[in-house]
Amino acid sequence: MGIIAAHLLAITISYLLDKLFGDPHFSFHPVVLMGRMISYIEKKWNKGRCIKGKGILASLLPAILLLGLSYVLTFAAYKFSIWTGILTEALIIWFMIGGTSMVKEAKLIYRYLLQDDLAKAREQTAMIVSRNTHQMDDTQITRSVLESTGENIADSVTAPFFYAFIGGAPLAVFYRYINTSDAMIGYTSKRFKQFGWAAARSDDVLNYIPARLTALVMTLTVWKIKASSWRATLLVIKHYAPLHESPNSGYGEAAMAGILHVKLGGPTPYLDKWVKRPHFGNGDRFLHAELIKEGLIVWHLSIIYFISLLWITGGFYYVLA
Repeated sequence: MGIIAAHLLAITISYLLDKLFGDPHFSFHPVVLMGRMISYIEKKWNKGRCIKGKGILASLLPAILLLGLSYVLTFAAYKFSIWTGILTEALIIWFMIGGTSMVKEAKLIYRYLLQDDLAKAREQTAMIVSRNTHQMDDTQITRSVLESTGENIADSVTAPFFYAFIGGAPLAVFYRYINTSDAMIGYTSKRFKQFGWAAARSDDVLNYIPARLTALVMTLTVWKIKASSWRATLLVIKHYAPLHESPNSGYGEAAMAGILHVKLGGPTPYLDKWVKRPHFGNGDRFLHAELIKEGLIVWHLSIIYFISLLWITGGFYYVLA
């Protein structure tokens, strides 16, 4: 069995593990440990001189070390047997994706909105967005969920799969450390602007292809939603995605807006102020709770289509090799 086939089997098994068991929650979860490591390093190094240089080391050095450790582990597993290697990779990749958590949160928010329990819906929305949710109405909550869902298809699931396809579990681990660093320290605030610069830029580079590829795959779900066309969704992505403050996040949000034929973005409450954000999409459907269900359909189908695309690509690789 070739290494690409092994990676594809590991990716597929990790997806099935996530569907069957969800995100594993325990104190020594690898991503939890990554977060603790990043927090510890930031407290120790984000002071004094050469802040930017120390930030580069803090972002890249642990990522490279974890990549090496993962490689040694998977190499040893493959030496034992091909299936031991595949299952080891599958377990590691499973730890590196976060698909189920996002879905659970979105479903809870949907349920609270149906029950007209805005207080709980706001509280739950705060779990998935870094916004001031205290005064949000049901429209703003729905918008927040759809934006987060659109963006996180790539961040949480398809990007780790993309890198696992190329370099197996070790590269998925490398990606997840950089992505977690960006989520924790990749801000433009005074505290993190210099120290988190490398984390933010590295995440931008790593997500460049996965974000765009995922957006294209997402457009294939228009047949199920039936609110827009494939061509119209592509035009929405082309026009609106570059307007996002992030070079990558706009692609998932714009794709979601185009598929559902809604308008996302606009003024957004953050902590003690409102931030003027561009709109994404030109649809005229009213934002209501039922759209969260449609957004989750886009989520699930997009991941299945993305894995299918990886299998097709792997097939071409073996045919042409």
